[in-house]
Amino acid sequence: MRYREIMKYFDTPAAPICYVFVDRVASIFVWLNVNFLKIHPNYISILSGIFTVFSVVNFTKGLFIKGALFYFFAFLFDAIDGPSARALNKTSMLGVILEVWTDSLRLVGSTAGISWYLYKSTLDERWLLILFIWLVSFSAGLWLYPKAKESFKDFKKEKKVEGYYISPVPTWMDYEMMAFFFLPLFGQVKLGMYILVIGYFISSLGMSGYLLFLGGKKKE
Repeated sequence: MRYREIMKYFDTPAAPICYVFVDRVASIFVWLNVNFLKIHPNYISILSGIFTVFSVVNFTKGLFIKGALFYFFAFLFDAIDGPSARALNKTSMLGVILEVWTDSLRLVGSTAGISWYLYKSTLDERWLLILFIWLVSFSAGLWLYPKAKESFKDFKKEKKVEGYYISPVPTWMDYEMMAFFFLPLFGQVKLGMYILVIGYFISSLGMSGYLLFLGGKKKE
């Protein structure tokens, strides 16, 4: 399979920050796996889960740089397993279940781990409040995102790149990358958490507004 064909197996609309720093790297590994390595996607998902556990454990201990590095590899392998499964025609219910569990552990575990460490080390109850606000926004978004994503594709207002679409605004995955990878590397963990929580809250409100005013309209 040619490299240019690989991108069509990635989900759309793509997160703009993740497109540059994750999808572009993941596409190379997907191409290698499809053409040469032939590693079963479920094994890649399990590897992502292992890195996720290491990441969450380090975040909980306040070892943010190590946690960020493990998080990046967990995220990277998570970006590889789905496209590999679709390209190799090896999709399965087990693969879907592994994807859901590893994604949930990476996101909820990282958020809870960092919030708990910040609370434990500062005794500032605002970090528990921030965790609560994020959980509410995340729960709302779980219901809103699938509908908003499908409706958004119908309008196709994103810029088309290599067979798929890039979102014109940051998505949940972009806020995730900022909070759990980029900012922890530079010692800005608290700023990352604020960006994560505010970003999720605004995104959930935005999806609500989009579905309320535009999501019901279909192209003629």
